[in-house]
Amino acid sequence: MIPALFIWVLIPPFFALGNVLPQNLSLHQFIQHETAYRVASAPAFTKWLTIYQLEAKYRYSAEINFTAIGRFSYDAIHDLQDLGRTNPFQDRFTQSTPRNITGVNPLDADFKELYGDFFFDRTDIRMGKQINRWGVIEGFRITDELNPIDFNEFILRELTDRYIPLWMLKIDTYFDRATLQFVWIPELRFHKPAPGASEFEQFQYPPGLEKPANTFSNTEVGVRISTRVKGVDLALSFFDGWDDFPTASQTTFGFGQATSSGQSTIPSTRYHRIKTIGLTFIKGIGSDLIKGEFAYVTGRAFGTFASSAPTVPAEVKRDQLKYGLGWDTRLPFGIETFLQFSQQWIKDHENIIIADELDSGASLTLRKKLMNDSLLLKLLVIYLINDEEALIRPRVTYRWTDYLTQSFGADIFEGREGNIQQDDFRFIGFFDKNDRVYMEIRYSF
Repeated sequence: MIPALFIWVLIPPFFALGNVLPQNLSLHQFIQHETAYRVASAPAFTKWLTIYQLEAKYRYSAEINFTAIGRFSYDAIHDLQDLGRTNPFQDRFTQSTPRNITGVNPLDADFKELYGDFFFDRTDIRMGKQINRWGVIEGFRITDELNPIDFNEFILRELTDRYIPLWMLKIDTYFDRATLQFVWIPELRFHKPAPGASEFEQFQYPPGLEKPANTFSNTEVGVRISTRVKGVDLALSFFDGWDDFPTASQTTFGFGQATSSGQSTIPSTRYHRIKTIGLTFIKGIGSDLIKGEFAYVTGRAFGTFASSAPTVPAEVKRDQLKYGLGWDTRLPFGIETFLQFSQQWIKDHENIIIADELDSGASLTLRKKLMNDSLLLKLLVIYLINDEEALIRPRVTYRWTDYLTQSFGADIFEGREGNIQQDDFRFIGFFDKNDRVYMEIRYSF
């Protein structure tokens, strides 16, 4: 409990001395506490997290700026109760039952972003640790695949908290009617699973996983050109990088078929180099926005039902088409509405491939502000059509002052859990018994 109290009591007075800092240095800070309580099965507190974040911006000159976003967090749930209670579903996996949570560090301190901006007449350069988003369809990663995802809390955190920042070079060159962006990513990082045996464990790094070497030839590059044509914002992109998931097969979740001798026959799994050609558009129609994304991916490997026959390969490579459409509008009574639909199609699909040939999903977000914008009501529903599963997230946020806000919400999982050991994978339904309610309070200064 001492680190959490340290954040709340000692840090704010220290940084309240901001008036003695250099004139060109600005600080934006917040302290946030998050509490979650599982209600569906084996009720228990599952999170008692306190976060302190400091964003510092230094304007060295009109042409050179520096930004550092540091975060310090401590989850006191590790002190308050037996960690085994935070995951009552340990029979989902075969390693051992019960298991101790592994790979958990309740205390974390790191730079979320750390970069410098350099401005020239027609070119802007950003160098350092950063997040760069290309997509326009929130939540469905179609062209937006530069930064990997941290699945520590599944997909329940805000987008900026889910993305893993990477060291990269971003160069924007401005022409009369277009902007050309070049991205170079020398750092190789991939999707990060939740800690083993934790509440939101769903996939783990498979045994024998082969990771690419940190060499210049394995770095990632991307190019994106954006323009505006007859009132439509258009962007065409090309990304040559790594699929952030290893081959999506039963081995991805750490399982292999046992032989009669009791030895595992898990084939080695690896990350694959992919190339993605993408297109995005945004069109305003009155007060509405119509958005779309399209991506054609080559080199992606798909897992197979390799255990069904000795001649079935563990993975096959197929081209993939991904696309999504979005509509932002306003319903009666001032309800802001965001509707999205997305599909992924595997070219030359075969029955041995675990993934469906055509996979569809949709999301609906409703927002309403009340009491002079002090009260915000929000509802997010994500529905995966193929597996008939949904994530429902109601949330209420009240702004007590310009500095203090408080939120209450719930995360409700609907669907079949499936059986991950039999390739019956359910992305949302897997957590059908993990429904929770939560409270957040943030003080910004």
